[in-house]
Amino acid sequence: MVDKKQISKLYSAAKLSETEQSVLEYLLNNIDTLDDIGIKPVAMACFTSMTTVIRLSKKLGYRGYREMMHDLKHLQHVSREMNQSLKDSSVHFVCHTGDVDVFIAALHRNRMIGVNGEGFSRIVAQYMATKLVGLGFLAVIQDFLETDQFVESNRNTLSCMMLISKSGQTEAILETARACHDAGITTLAFTGNEDSELAKTADAIFTIHDDHPMDLKNVKPNCFTGSCILAFEELLSICLDNLKQEGLAP
Repeated sequence: MVDKKQISKLYSAAKLSETEQSVLEYLLNNIDTLDDIGIKPVAMACFTSMTTVIRLSKKLGYRGYREMMHDLKHLQHVSREMNQSLKDSSVHFVCHTGDVDVFIAALHRNRMIGVNGEGFSRIVAQYMATKLVGLGFLAVIQDFLETDQFVESNRNTLSCMMLISKSGQTEAILETARACHDAGITTLAFTGNEDSELAKTADAIFTIHDDHPMDLKNVKPNCFTGSCILAFEELLSICLDNLKQEGLAP
């Protein structure tokens, strides 16, 4: 079942009203039984007007109700397949229900993707950005720009911000996470600490095993960096399969 919390994460950029969120929640949770059903029955079931349903479709970027229903049905189907795939395979990350959907939705929008990591996590950030660019996505590393300038300059073009921090407590990364949160930009966290400040701030958290959580200088042998890259590749594979089925693969 999809709830309003997940909807607010997945569709935060659309700035949906409470009523529109309720309609979308109803559609997502009943999509398999709504084949060829018109706008009026949906509006009646949600105790709202047909205008609200049409406005919802427009806010989500569709040309109309039918196009929205077709796309939502496909996304639900892919999501179920993806969840089963994750259960059947060994992956290098742990996440909450809906977090992979947030990742897919961010790349699905096909806008600019920001990436940031400090220290050894910088290696992961550079890998992610390079891989995304190689696949045809527009990706940029938050390099020398101050957080306020970076977010303010790109708030209307950033689809999401991928943030990597082993501890989840790196101040520069937390500053970016807070600024993105305030600007309504989706944040995807790759961290070794699911209870960190970064995890609390991010819209989706992918927890990577950290062999030595107390080794802040990262001098002991640790698979976190490599596992983080593998986790990204696994998420990317799921997302690209989704885009391919949509006919939107880069």
